[in-house]
Amino acid sequence: MQRRHRSRHAEPPPDITSPDVPRRLDDSIRARRRRYFWLMGPCLVLVVFGFFVPAPTPWRIGALVVAAVIPPVAAVVANAGGR
Repeated sequence: MQRRHRSRHAEPPPDITSPDVPRRLDDSIRARRRRYFWLMGPCLVLVVFGFFVPAPTPWRIGALVVAAVIPPVAAVVANAGGR
């Protein structure tokens, strides 16, 4: 069996470093915005449903009540997580 030898001039291993503080902060903000907008999308759909879709009144009021609860929940979920 032939043995492999490493060349002296082989490529050095890649420099793997952890992201610096501003980069981690930007990534965190980006992730929190994404969570917030994913929750606010259904809120907007429910508001449009509540005001513009000719559905029975209890359904429309229910959609608006749920839509009123979503923004504070979205804010809490988007800002959850520690430093």
